[in-house]
Amino acid sequence: MTEPVALEIESFSHVCVGVSDIERSLEFYRRIFAAEIVFDVELEGESLETVTSTEGAKGRMIGLLIGGVVVELLGLGAASSTAPRERIRVGYTNISFSVPDLDDAVRRVRALGYEPADEPVDIGGVRMFFVADPDGTRVEIVEFPAGARTPLELWRGRADA
Repeated sequence: MTEPVALEIESFSHVCVGVSDIERSLEFYRRIFAAEIVFDVELEGESLETVTSTEGAKGRMIGLLIGGVVVELLGLGAASSTAPRERIRVGYTNISFSVPDLDDAVRRVRALGYEPADEPVDIGGVRMFFVADPDGTRVEIVEFPAGARTPLELWRGRADA
């Protein structure tokens, strides 16, 4: 039997920070770090409900470019009193890596003895799943559409294209 092979990482994708007031946080990151807005999207639907474990979840995500790295601000409104404590999204939520083939990544993660938190979902054309590290910190694995390797390439195009 062959040894399972580690994931082929195309690039570091982003850091996600859950915020309680997205406008206030946007002002902070823009004023302090001169953050440039890369994208600003409204979120809702079954995929978001799966990722947040919250029925009827709605929110907003703003991607900022800070020092060449994408930082996502994720605002999901008031935390639901029924949401499990570990799913409430304020503060650092996860790091993210992009892969060329998400289905292959799921197979490899399982072959390496780890189980994704949920089946892959599609949010805004980006396919993703989460796997917890040994301390329970969520790591997001994403596949961007159209050959993009990073959120910056997704929203602004590839430099080498």
